[in-house]
Amino acid sequence: MDKIQLQTRKRRELLDITAFVAQAVAASSVEEGVCHIFVPHTTAAVLINEGADPAVGEDILSSLAAMLPKIPFKHLEGNADAHVLASLVGSSVTVPISEGELKLGTWQAIFFLELDGPRRREVWLTALRA
Repeated sequence: MDKIQLQTRKRRELLDITAFVAQAVAASSVEEGVCHIFVPHTTAAVLINEGADPAVGEDILSSLAAMLPKIPFKHLEGNADAHVLASLVGSSVTVPISEGELKLGTWQAIFFLELDGPRRREVWLTALRA
C-alpha cells in the first residue's frame, strides 16, 4: 500500500491527486488490474470528475454547500456537515489499470475532497493485479 500525504489549506477544497496516483501505479509494476484509492478520514472524501475545467470543481463545492440546510446537528464539534457530506460522496474509488497506466476517461481526474480543513490528510492507494 502507498500513501499520499496532503496538507489542505481551506475548510472545503478539491485537490487533484491524479498525478500522485498515476506515479504510484507506475512504481507498482502492475500492468493489468485496478487501483483502489481510499480516504481514511470521516470528514473528507474522494471522487472522480472532470479535471479540465476548474469551474466544475467550483460547481461541485457550491452544490455540496447548498445541499445541507442549516439544521441543529446533534454532533456538536462544529463539523457535522462535513461528516454528512463525506458520507454522501464516499471514501473510495477504483480505477482500472491497463498497460501499467490508470485508465480514466478523457476529461476525468481523481480528486481529494476536503470538507473540514485545513488539515494534514492521507490517501491510501493499493494497486491490485488482475
